[in-house]
Amino acid sequence: MEEKINLNQQGGDSAELEKEVKVKTELKPDDWLCIACNKKITSDEERFEYNNQSEFQFVNPSGFYFDIITFEFADCCFEVGEPTLENTWFKGHKWSFAICSRCSNHLGWKYTGNYSFYGLIKARLIKGVALFN
Repeated sequence: MEEKINLNQQGGDSAELEKEVKVKTELKPDDWLCIACNKKITSDEERFEYNNQSEFQFVNPSGFYFDIITFEFADCCFEVGEPTLENTWFKGHKWSFAICSRCSNHLGWKYTGNYSFYGLIKARLIKGVALFN
């Protein structure tokens, strides 16, 4: 739903204001966006609970720490790489990289096994509500 306003009554650059109005009317506060390009990736409605939680902290074999959130769907991600069980954080689930479909930023991992879900890196996402403030 796009909201129309009279941009002639507003101060500043009308093209920028029009873009901001369009973004704010298409997004919801509970949407999660790619921090690099603001593409909508998923929403809180898509949260996936694994062992009764949807937020995790992990350290990879190289010593990098990750805070991740699990989602059932992340429609604006595409998978890269051959799924593997090597160093998986979720027992019995293969992982491949999850990449933003707009800017190709690495957002996390797609997991497949007993369940299919995404583990997205919290620091590489921004909550839609941030655009409303």
